[in-house]
Amino acid sequence: MASSAINPGAPAEEISTEQRVPDKNRIALRRTLIGRFVRSLVVAFWVMFIAFSLLRFSPGDPIRLALGTEATEEAVAEMKKLYGLDQPFFVQFFDYLTGFFRGDLGTSFFSGREVTAVVAMHLPVTLMIILLSMGAAVLISLPIALSVALSRRASLTYFFRTSTSISLAIPGFFLALLGLLLFGTVVTWVPAAGYEGNFPSNLKYLWLPALVNCFSLVPILSRVLHSSLMDTLGEEFVETGVIRGVGKLKFYWSYMLRPSLAPTVVLVSYMVGIMIGGTVVMEMIFSLPGIGRELIEAVSTRDYAIVQGIVMIFGFIVVFTSFIGDLLGYLLDRRVTLS
Repeated sequence: MASSAINPGAPAEEISTEQRVPDKNRIALRRTLIGRFVRSLVVAFWVMFIAFSLLRFSPGDPIRLALGTEATEEAVAEMKKLYGLDQPFFVQFFDYLTGFFRGDLGTSFFSGREVTAVVAMHLPVTLMIILLSMGAAVLISLPIALSVALSRRASLTYFFRTSTSISLAIPGFFLALLGLLLFGTVVTWVPAAGYEGNFPSNLKYLWLPALVNCFSLVPILSRVLHSSLMDTLGEEFVETGVIRGVGKLKFYWSYMLRPSLAPTVVLVSYMVGIMIGGTVVMEMIFSLPGIGRELIEAVSTRDYAIVQGIVMIFGFIVVFTSFIGDLLGYLLDRRVTLS
C-alpha cells in the first residue's frame, strides 16, 4: 500500500491539493477565531462604555440621593471627590477601566459594599437558573423535534406547530404566578419564602423558576431543531447512510443530530441575553437573591457602581457565550461559517 506521507525532498508542485487543503483550512480557522475573539473584546468594551455613559448623562444626582435632601453642598462635594465624580467624564472612564483590569469594579454609594463581592454573592443564583433552564429546554426539545421529524405525519406536524405557537403567546410572568400558586400553596412543592444558598438544597427554590424559563425556550428550540432536521433528512449523505446500513445510534447522531444541532447550539448561545431578562423577572416574582434583583434595586437608587458592574458582567456573559456557540456550531457541522 502506497504511503500518503509527503516526501520532504519532493518539489512543491508535486504536493497534491488534498495535502495542502487541510493546512489552509486550519490557518483560515485560526485567523477567523482570532478575529472573532478580538471582535468580542471590542463589543465587550463598547458594552462597558455605553453602560458607563448612560448612567453619567442620565438626570439626577446619585450622591445627593445617597446623602439625603438635608446634605450640605460641602458634604456632596466631598463625597463626589471621594468617588472621583468631580473629574471629567473620560478621566472617570479611564479610572474605571484601569480599576477593572485590577479586579476592582468599584464600591456602592449607598451600602459601601464592593461590587465584586456583590457579584460573587448573587451571580451564582442567576447562573444556576439560566443553566437549569437551558439544560431542561434542550432535553425536552430534542425528543419532541426528533419524533415529529421522523414521523413525517402532516397531522402531527400541524399539532406541533400549533402548540408551539400557543406556548409562545403565553407570558412567562403569568406561568410563574400560576406555578407559584399551584406548587407553592396547593401542593407545597416550593417553599413559600426563604432561600438556602448551599447546593443542592437550593434546588428546591430554583427548579420552578427554571422550569418556567424553560417553557419560553422549548417552543423556539424545538421548531428550529425540527426545521433543521427536515433539511438534513433531504441531504444526499442521509440516503447514503441508509444505503450503507449504518447502525441506528451512529445514524441518528452522525447523519441526523450532529449536522442539525449546529444552528440550535448557535441559537441557544444567542438567546442567553433573553434568558437573562427572563431570569430577572423570575427572581423578582420568586424573591430569589439573584444578580438581576440587585440590578433592579441599584437602578432604582441610581447606584452607579453596582449597575455598571452588573451590566458589564451580563454583557461579557452574552459575548462569551455567543463566541462559544459559534465555535461549537462550526465543530458540529463544518458547513457552518464563522463570521
